[in-house]
Amino acid sequence: MAFCKPSKITTGQNEAGSGRVFMTVRSLCLWLFAACVVAATGCSESGPMLGSWSGPAAASPVKVETAAPNEPGTMRVLRTTNYRIHTTITDEEMLDRLAQTLEGGLTQYRRIVPDVVLRTTDRPLEAYVFATRAEWADFTSRNTGADASVYLQINRGGYTIRDWFAGFWIGDGTYSMVAHEGWHQFIGRTFIGRLPPFLDEGFACMFENLRWEPTRTGEVPRWNLSQNKGRTLALRNAVDDHKTFPLPDLVSMHAGDVIYMPPDRVEAFYAQNWAFARFLWEGEGGKHRAALASMLKDLAAGFGLSGQPRPGVSAVGWEPKSVRPMLEHYLGTSLDQLDVAYQAYVRTIAYDELNAQWEL
Repeated sequence: MAFCKPSKITTGQNEAGSGRVFMTVRSLCLWLFAACVVAATGCSESGPMLGSWSGPAAASPVKVETAAPNEPGTMRVLRTTNYRIHTTITDEEMLDRLAQTLEGGLTQYRRIVPDVVLRTTDRPLEAYVFATRAEWADFTSRNTGADASVYLQINRGGYTIRDWFAGFWIGDGTYSMVAHEGWHQFIGRTFIGRLPPFLDEGFACMFENLRWEPTRTGEVPRWNLSQNKGRTLALRNAVDDHKTFPLPDLVSMHAGDVIYMPPDRVEAFYAQNWAFARFLWEGEGGKHRAALASMLKDLAAGFGLSGQPRPGVSAVGWEPKSVRPMLEHYLGTSLDQLDVAYQAYVRTIAYDELNAQWEL
């Protein structure tokens, strides 16, 4: 199918083509919101539909309770099967969507790592989503100790610490942020070993694209793990401007390495992470999915990042130099050879798939 190259890729205020950037320092996730649009070119032909939409068949039951007396403001608690969501948001539709995003997201996270179970399943996963940044800042100041000054740099979004996260309302993009943070929270609860940060962020980005569909039991979210307009545009811009990170560097990086870089480099970092996660999940006809599943299963069990997994060895820490041998061990090829296929896949996303990202 022919592809029409846009004459220009710009950043503007068009909600239909929004892009989101997360930056993580330690367990910190910053949410930067930029709306991206593709200039009209007069070409209506595009590639085939990307991926497919999936989600829960029915809405999850939600119980709304008044929070404990020591909770700030008008805090309420949404109780679902697996989550306890503390929030000062009062709009009933928003409350239900927050709950459905997390419960529905859990079904999607388990598609990537189907063999893991929630540890300490008698304890629900905790989330805090505030109606205003001021409420969130007060909570953060009181609950994150010496790290509060770092978290308070966030202007739009939230952060994840171990297996809980806190964020605040930023419009419709809130649900994408919650789905992204929910992945980090899921990994924090289920994994004994440490998922390399670039992969952790890359998979989190795969859950940012969701839409809502009505069912007999209420609205439910649907995800397409192949589509993400904002990340695609960021990847295209990085390729066009020759600002991508070499794969050997990328695999050993975390967000703290890019947080003070120019915004286009930060966007390139997250877009490339997303592209690599997609590459392992569905690239080259799904060639790497079995190896990915084996690697994630071992990391979840705490076998370590050594490239020669050893049962019973916990990997609480993370060593950047260990990621390359780990990838080479599980994928059965050198990183240099893998990079050739990955770079081809990056260009497929950035050019061949660009129009198809809008085929909803």
